[in-house]
Amino acid sequence: MERIDFIVPQSDDPSTPAFTFRAVFLGTLWVVLLSFANTALSFRTNAFSVGANVALILTYPLGIIMASILPSGFLNPGPFSMKEHVLIYIVASCGGQPYGIENVVSQMMPDLMGNTDISFFQALGFVIVTQFLGYGLSGLTRRFLVRPTAMWWPSTLSTIALFTSFHKTDLTEFEGVQKYSMTRYRFFWVAFIAMFAYMWIPQYFAPVLQAISFACLIAGRGNGKSGVLTKFNAVAGSAVNGMGVFGLTFDWTFLGSYVFTSPFWAMIMFLGGTAFFQYLITPLLWANNVWGNNEIISEDPVTHNPYANTAHLFVGNPNGTKKAGSRVRPAYFYNKSANYDLNLTAYNDVAPVRLTAHFALVYGASFATITAALSHVALWYGKDIYRQSMNAFRQVRDEVDGLDKHVKMMEAYPEVPDWAYLAFLAVAAAGAILVSLVTPFNMPWWAIFFNLFICLIFILPFGVVPAISGFYLYLNVLTEFVIGLMIPGQTVAVMAFKSWGTNSLVQALTLTQDLKLGQYLHIPPYAMVFAQFYGTFLNAIVSTAAAFYMMFNTNDLLKKPEWRYNGHQTFYSAGGIWGAIGPQRFFGIGSLYEGLLWCFLIGAVAPLLPWLANKYIYKSKYWHYINFAIIFTTGNAGAYQVVIIVPLILTFITQYLFLKNREFYQKYLYVMGAAFDGSAGIVSLIVSFMAVVGVSFTSWYALNPNTDNVPFDYYCYPGFGFEDKDCAWYLASGANETATGLSCV
Repeated sequence: MERIDFIVPQSDDPSTPAFTFRAVFLGTLWVVLLSFANTALSFRTNAFSVGANVALILTYPLGIIMASILPSGFLNPGPFSMKEHVLIYIVASCGGQPYGIENVVSQMMPDLMGNTDISFFQALGFVIVTQFLGYGLSGLTRRFLVRPTAMWWPSTLSTIALFTSFHKTDLTEFEGVQKYSMTRYRFFWVAFIAMFAYMWIPQYFAPVLQAISFACLIAGRGNGKSGVLTKFNAVAGSAVNGMGVFGLTFDWTFLGSYVFTSPFWAMIMFLGGTAFFQYLITPLLWANNVWGNNEIISEDPVTHNPYANTAHLFVGNPNGTKKAGSRVRPAYFYNKSANYDLNLTAYNDVAPVRLTAHFALVYGASFATITAALSHVALWYGKDIYRQSMNAFRQVRDEVDGLDKHVKMMEAYPEVPDWAYLAFLAVAAAGAILVSLVTPFNMPWWAIFFNLFICLIFILPFGVVPAISGFYLYLNVLTEFVIGLMIPGQTVAVMAFKSWGTNSLVQALTLTQDLKLGQYLHIPPYAMVFAQFYGTFLNAIVSTAAAFYMMFNTNDLLKKPEWRYNGHQTFYSAGGIWGAIGPQRFFGIGSLYEGLLWCFLIGAVAPLLPWLANKYIYKSKYWHYINFAIIFTTGNAGAYQVVIIVPLILTFITQYLFLKNREFYQKYLYVMGAAFDGSAGIVSLIVSFMAVVGVSFTSWYALNPNTDNVPFDYYCYPGFGFEDKDCAWYLASGANETATGLSCV
């Protein structure tokens, strides 16, 4: 494939050392740093993670230095090789926030469930087993998701571009007269320095550029009372309170190199679907008051602005002790003395619990995504999977996949046998049962095996989608839906099962993707698997420690608007919906949201439309690009809604370069994306830790509002300035002076 050959090495030397002292030392350094940083950054309102590309970049000079100063032998087997570099990257890539941390935060955070009796080692045990269980499944997918040429995993290409930029490799070069003489390595550093300098503007000096509610600027604030949003701005215009129609961002941490590496068709499906749901369907649902109470759902005690963009839960009972439309925390209807199971009396006081129209739609789209993925893969890839399965069972080499030149080169290395993956799966399952029985993250023992059964069903269809498009699908909604039906009202058990099910699939596909990366760059499979396991173990330890630090040792940081830990609060809210309340009460027949169940059927049927069109109307290779599993993947409730327009523009620029300036595309674009990711991540990390220690830019002006006093998009609100609200708002709230000390009497 032409998008691969120009960036992937075309030769290999199997004698090159891979798992060396340098690889272990530098991999350990980076996974520790990234694990702490990414777990801390997960508490941001719009969570951002520092990718392993930062480690990849900074490792190269460190590896060269170590090769030049360490004594020859065990410590220094020779020149710093790309194989060592790749293994360092694999260890470092384990430095994200483990999914099990969601359970730790939800159960321990004082403002959430508040169970501070959980010990560090209990939390660590849960995180470790949730991280490792899925790896045993990964090796069983190699024939289907790694070896076939069609499974090209586009998200790996920017990483490969970096490796081939740093190390002289045998590549398929651009054919024809070359216009660009700058090396990839030099271009990388030019792009890195430029983005590093630029990112201080949106991250520190002008944070308004992170999320611009463009529709508010066009429509105006309106002439209402001070602080009272117009209905348009509340629901559609504001990117913070509403759907952010035509919202813009000039902060690369809201974007990422996926806009350069993802196929054009996949980006159009994803962005088109997101725009359809957020710009059209959500406002229509709100305007027609489909689930009721839309106009009174609010968290604003003074002006009562309707809230459209949040993952919080709201009171639906007009006759209860709490005001209808006000926020209700799941802890209100938990029975703390009975393992946080449902307190039916408290629940009836606020029932039916309501969601915003957007949050409800996110769940509906998630239902559709699950069945659409199964249907799409069965229709378009069913024959290939059947052929590969039959050959696997017969222990016959698949000649179609065997034609791939990278598969042929990997024959120089011994494979990790299937029995080794199965043995590891058995050990991990035993550890999972032990943790479920003896820690506060308790769950019935049989649920571990049921979780593995679900992952086995979905690993191929949910693996094919990222392997061909770069977009990932998740089982979080399905797992909590199914287990919530089986053990209703058991909050902790449902939350635990959600993490097992979601993360087992994620980890399985992570290792699968890395094995594909190893195939492209010709790394021994044993080394790849060990690097993944080693990095994952260290990540669990450091991330658990980082979560404890953020929850209990950061003073008032988590009370700031930019540190609302929205992702963790979403998981916490989901625990209330699927665990305590249960899907039968929330989505079952006769419930307020029963109509969303039709989304399962819609998702299953929708992929039939392009398939039938290709079969009976007009045969074309383009029909299979209409992927409803990606179309139904809409945005998250509660995040700043600004990731449609700018990514769309960059997507068309990328396609233009691919068609009209192939040399720049092949030589520089993926390198530029990786450079941008690395520099943006470093700046974000620096600014975040500056905030932890109390260093911030306090010269308030239009692009740097005082968010202690006014919303991030203050320009959507009548009477609000960048530093404070006007006196009319304070008088309405019962105050006689503004936050800045101005008398209003």
